[in-house]
Amino acid sequence: MHIDIWLDFTCPFCYLGKVRFEQALKKFKYRKDVTITYKSYLLQPYFTNEENLNSHEFLAKHKDISVEEAINLHQSVAQMAFEDGLLYDFEKQIPASTIQAHKMMKLFDNSDDQSAFIGAIYEAYFSKGEDISLLEVLLNYGLKYGLDQRRIEQAYLSNDNLDLIKQDIDQASLIGVRGVPFFVANQKYGMAGAQPMLAFYEMLEELYYESRPKKVSKTEFCVGEHCERAKK
Repeated sequence: MHIDIWLDFTCPFCYLGKVRFEQALKKFKYRKDVTITYKSYLLQPYFTNEENLNSHEFLAKHKDISVEEAINLHQSVAQMAFEDGLLYDFEKQIPASTIQAHKMMKLFDNSDDQSAFIGAIYEAYFSKGEDISLLEVLLNYGLKYGLDQRRIEQAYLSNDNLDLIKQDIDQASLIGVRGVPFFVANQKYGMAGAQPMLAFYEMLEELYYESRPKKVSKTEFCVGEHCERAKK
């Protein structure tokens, strides 16, 4: 069973969706049969914050709403995250480009280390108020989860991995992804948004039983488009 997950690092629902999916995976009896590929998606591909806006002001400008409305939206999302054990501190949050974090994500060969890195970048952005576009921040977490310093610096300062990011975005466009998080199971079934943990668990269960070999009944046989009881 394989799950493709499209995400971006400044997306609050991507962080929440990742956590809920992982909770479901921990409860899933056959989790060792599940493989995961994380795919890049850029919500702000041409990000600029020349006015040095804070997170509330940036959201207000992006959505063309008042700062007060942006604060209320942030409070609502923070409460939702809190109920799942996550701390979203929008007062400390620094709006940032995510392209460099995606370039680092593509450096990982080990999926467990990659997943841990992604989780750490989410925490850095949403909880710790770190600028995830900076080399020093990405270097810190990249080294922590096994990346080589030279590879991190090379990827950061070059166009390495941009083609891989573009491939993910192009693939998302082809299958109709218009927002993240977006989950695709076995290249057939799509699930959008930070669904409840139970929804992810049910998806895994259905995938497992669908992929099991079908047993041939000994009491019936099928001809054309109908089935009949087996003859003696």
